[in-house]
Amino acid sequence: MNDALLDSLNRLRESLENDPRVLKLNELDEKMNNDEGVMKLAYRKNVAISEYEDALRFFKEGSKEVQEAQKKLHQAKLNLDLNPLVQEYNKAFKEVQEMYQKINEALFDKFAPEKRCLR
Repeated sequence: MNDALLDSLNRLRESLENDPRVLKLNELDEKMNNDEGVMKLAYRKNVAISEYEDALRFFKEGSKEVQEAQKKLHQAKLNLDLNPLVQEYNKAFKEVQEMYQKINEALFDKFAPEKRCLR
């Protein structure tokens, strides 16, 4: 790569790192990782995932054990998703993801093969 291109890429990277949406997402990520309540909810969700996977390994899919483990997992995931800090993080994540998607489209769409509907 030539120096001008490298310089442009570095400026783009710095701009993205300092974008208010990215800064907010990073701040919320740190808050979530330091929030004992969120960490407990995430732990409970991970335990529920393991229990559900174990139930699927040892019992048939429609069994009472699997259904109970699935309900427990659903509730644990719901509890985590309803936490206000997690909701704020997810909203910020979506904003950053949309920004990156627009950048990706602006930079690379003209190089992508034409999208066609196959019938």
